[in-house]
Amino acid sequence: MPSLYYIPGSAALAAHAAFEEAGAPVELVRVQREDGVTVSPANYLELNPHGRVPALVDGDLRLYESAAIVLHVGDRYPQSAVIPPPGSDDRSLFYRWLVHLTNTVQPQFVAMFAPARMIGGSADEALQAQVKEGAKSILATQFDWLDSELAGKQYLLGDTFSGADLYLFMLTRWSRNLERKGWDRPNLGAHYRRLAERPSVVRTLQAEGIEAFDS
Repeated sequence: MPSLYYIPGSAALAAHAAFEEAGAPVELVRVQREDGVTVSPANYLELNPHGRVPALVDGDLRLYESAAIVLHVGDRYPQSAVIPPPGSDDRSLFYRWLVHLTNTVQPQFVAMFAPARMIGGSADEALQAQVKEGAKSILATQFDWLDSELAGKQYLLGDTFSGADLYLFMLTRWSRNLERKGWDRPNLGAHYRRLAERPSVVRTLQAEGIEAFDS
């Protein structure tokens, strides 16, 4: 059985939900951190040399990066809805959306949550605050654009669900740390609530002990 190393609500969420969507068995291994340093499992850096989550052990395969694990699950379980059929336009659009979310939207959350990481570890608090505020501004613009892209659609691919929607759900959940939440927008909010009720997402949230909305 594959083992997914995770922290609740982290970037492992989309990968975890992809396994649930595929109906595929997966062992969850919780990663523990103290003061930003991984302390358990002791060998975690052997699985992911960057120390971040998630990481996946599937037989002899060692894999990290959440988007890569989503793709892996879709390839291993092609009968699932995680990835559209090969050769289809939806497949190509799925790639575009997943790459956009992981390359364009997600880095702004890194800048917001860990601004020092974006400026070489500088302890300059004023500079960190500037990076953080800049990331918040960019995220607001990006969520506005995503909301416009979802107008008249159930999912990013229109009527077709894919693993990209799981990734967007994860990022929208992270927006609870913004003054204006991503789900406060009409179309993005409808998408988020739709995903929150999807059985695979419900199981994922329950297994991680978290909620779609903070109570």
